[in-house]
Amino acid sequence: MNRAACRLIACLAFCLACLAAGCEAPMPKQAEGCDIVRPRLHFAINVPQDWGVRDLFGDVVLEVTPRAKPAEKPASPAGEGKSPEAIAHERAAERTQPVVHVVVIDRQGVALDAWADQAVKDTREAQADLEVLSREPTKLADGREALLVVLKSPRGLHPILQHMLVTVTDTRAFALLATVPESDMATYEPALKKCFDSFIVW
Repeated sequence: MNRAACRLIACLAFCLACLAAGCEAPMPKQAEGCDIVRPRLHFAINVPQDWGVRDLFGDVVLEVTPRAKPAEKPASPAGEGKSPEAIAHERAAERTQPVVHVVVIDRQGVALDAWADQAVKDTREAQADLEVLSREPTKLADGREALLVVLKSPRGLHPILQHMLVTVTDTRAFALLATVPESDMATYEPALKKCFDSFIVW
């Protein structure tokens, strides 16, 4: 057996050993200083001050939301002591709470554009009237290629905007999804920027 064949066999044996041992890409140094680091899921992210974080199960693995402010007074039963006009006004003033989700899917070898298409399709299954406003190439904090997709749902009294940052590694597909009422986007944009600008995967 020649030397080249021996090297090839040794290389294949090493790869198989890595697979058996679960070898994966190491966590980058840049991720160590992030607010939230999930080594098992291979992502890290900073979160806005005074926002709460909740780990979830399934493809959606993390939820980040503003912490609820204490109610000024107990809520009365629906309609009690209120005119129909007052009830209608309260409902019109309701806002969907902004929320940021991290999605991680084990999907080996998926192309970035194909993953973006699938992420939009999956989101539309829950909201069929979603419009794609833009889809632009971008990069994560560490320079990894990504796509930023902006969607809009015109449903209800308050249209919703969704900013979806998608990227892939050799073994996983990731999506960072922010859902905010369109009328509140200017208010929450600095907080969302902190999440999006810090997101790292490996």
